[in-house]
Amino acid sequence: MKELTDITLDLWHSHNNYLGKQSVALPLPALTELITRLFCPGPFYYYVIDSPTLTMDVVSDSVHELLGISPQEFSLASFVNRIHPDDMAFFLRCEDVVAYFLKHCVRPQQMTDYKISYCLRLKNASGDYRVFLLQTVTLKVTDDGALLKVFGSQTDITHLTGGINHQRMSLHGMNGQPSYLELDVFDDTLFDGFTPYPVAEALANPFSRREMEIIRLLGQGLGTAEIADRLAISPQTVMTHRKKILRKAGVSTTTSLIASCLRLGYC
Repeated sequence: MKELTDITLDLWHSHNNYLGKQSVALPLPALTELITRLFCPGPFYYYVIDSPTLTMDVVSDSVHELLGISPQEFSLASFVNRIHPDDMAFFLRCEDVVAYFLKHCVRPQQMTDYKISYCLRLKNASGDYRVFLLQTVTLKVTDDGALLKVFGSQTDITHLTGGINHQRMSLHGMNGQPSYLELDVFDDTLFDGFTPYPVAEALANPFSRREMEIIRLLGQGLGTAEIADRLAISPQTVMTHRKKILRKAGVSTTTSLIASCLRLGYC
């Protein structure tokens, strides 16, 4: 299966101008005030993510107690790899709905007026799956509505749920904005014009976005040097990708690879 981080990034990038391109400095508001607004009914950790680079500006020390990693080790990859496999499709669909809502249903200046909340089962420091309440608030966006800084908290609420993940998402309006509560994110008619990201296909596809680019170029008859030039990477990098692609596909030739990908609908 494709790396879960790659799928998440592909989904976010499928929404035009959703993530900002250039990082900016941000005088952060008091985190304790944000935590109070979010309400954390259990042990929690919090973070601030820089959206253009998808790196963390701030991670609370409590992440170590809950996930067993240091603040420096916490990342998008370390988070998504802790999601229960049965909740992964729900997580991706939530992120798809959130991206569409923020980009198409509110004005850029209103994006900071919404708190997003839903629950996931995450593997904790002991290796057990616990139900966490995820809450995020956008802190800063560009003038045309691309994310720059996002504050999030993740709270262990297993004691409130009995270990069962209630798969609904809520968009809580703040500062007078309307709220949209208990949404069924798998309802394709949730918002007018919403075209869902192909989550099932992405989870079944073992290749990353870069690998799929190379597969499609191979299918067009391009060689290693031509692909390297087209993607602005080195021929050696292309060869490394090609070897990894063949290994993932379980085939030994490019011809067999393309035939397999065509049969599975990957290209």
